[in-house]
Amino acid sequence: MFRFILFLFNYGICVMSFGNLLLYLNYRTLGYSWSAVWAFILGTYELYLGIGSLIVLFILIFDLIPSRSPFC
Repeated sequence: MFRFILFLFNYGICVMSFGNLLLYLNYRTLGYSWSAVWAFILGTYELYLGIGSLIVLFILIFDLIPSRSPFC
């Protein structure tokens, strides 16, 4: 049950953070150059939060951490 709740939490974080990153691409329509937009995106915490949540989702989906200890 803990893994399911962790999955749902990280999925929500992933959707919100990458959704905000897509909204930052609207700065391009305001006249900013691509390099300025990407420099801004690389400096935001949403990018690193989204990447971290993707890593946790990968670990949860592909079952890289066992549910139970083999020594119990």
